[in-house]
Amino acid sequence: MKRTVFLVMVLVSALVISCNNGGNNSQQLPFGRGGMGSGDFDPQAMVDRQIEDMDERLDLSDDQEDQVREIMEENMENMAAMREEMQNSGGGFEGMREQMQKSREELDNKMKEILSEGQWEEYQVMQEERRQMRGQGRPPMN
Repeated sequence: MKRTVFLVMVLVSALVISCNNGGNNSQQLPFGRGGMGSGDFDPQAMVDRQIEDMDERLDLSDDQEDQVREIMEENMENMAAMREEMQNSGGGFEGMREQMQKSREELDNKMKEILSEGQWEEYQVMQEERRQMRGQGRPPMN
């Protein structure tokens, strides 16, 4: 009987430890790489990471990199302003979502002007991969 109680306690302890480790937020990936991170979001670091990824996959020229950086920083500021406005006004999520979708479309239009045709196609693939990582499998824009 004592042995059974001991085994049950060991199993319960193992289950509790397992559940606690599963909820450990300090192990999350940084924002932009599949998770929201620990709350220390740095927009500039996110832009830097995206530029690095794009340069690696698209082989951006120095001029393209500067233009893309400027566009992405502007977009990041616009998105932050929209989020803040929604939080302060108590506005609905749908309205914000529509504004952010419009902002993403404007970003894509600007990117299409900067990138060559081959780079644009690869950029769309990259965007689709990001959507898939976020679980938002929308079709790529043309």
